[in-house]
Amino acid sequence: MSRELKTLNAIMNMVCRYYSIDKELVLGRSRDRELVMARQMFCWLSRRYTRSTFKLMGEYINRNHATVIHSVQKVEDLIDFDRELRYDRDTIVDMNPQLHDINSLIYNLETVDCEDREVVKSTYGFSKIDTLRGFLYDELFRALGHPTHLFCEQGHKATCEWIVKFGDKVFTIYDWKTYDRHFTKNYLSTWSIGGESSSMDFKESLTNLIEASSVSIHFQRNH
Repeated sequence: MSRELKTLNAIMNMVCRYYSIDKELVLGRSRDRELVMARQMFCWLSRRYTRSTFKLMGEYINRNHATVIHSVQKVEDLIDFDRELRYDRDTIVDMNPQLHDINSLIYNLETVDCEDREVVKSTYGFSKIDTLRGFLYDELFRALGHPTHLFCEQGHKATCEWIVKFGDKVFTIYDWKTYDRHFTKNYLSTWSIGGESSSMDFKESLTNLIEASSVSIHFQRNH
């Protein structure tokens, strides 16, 4: 399944979960009011949070692009006046904060919070297994959010570290022996990857996520 279809599938699952209806019914031909609402909400969310074309969205729900355009416009026209529709939209967005970072959902990467002590503790025996090159701190921040750890002690061997879940595995991305947070946040472009096993798939997904996040920022700034 392509990246774009994974995005649409993730949003469809969110919509179906909220309305408590089966995806196959939404993709079917029924004109039941609740199914129509679900389709229209799916189209609006997909248009708002992804870069998918109307054509691809239509193919996903077994409709033509004109139907998708109509659905998006319908929600746009009613959202300020239809209290129920606005409530549905707001609740779906609130229930699924990953919509704001849909790329992380697609690439199966999740940054661990420092309060998740069990996962944090599991990384204590990690060693360096690979190197990530060519990305600055801001690019990692856009893709992964705040680092799990920001060390403030002068002279610490790592000034920041992301702990990241990748499926059922855990990896870390960190600077090493820069001894300078300012340098790390502004100039460093070579990062260490820590873990217990091969990082090939993780590194590929991480690189794709970073690049996709940078593209998304550029797209938003120009629209």
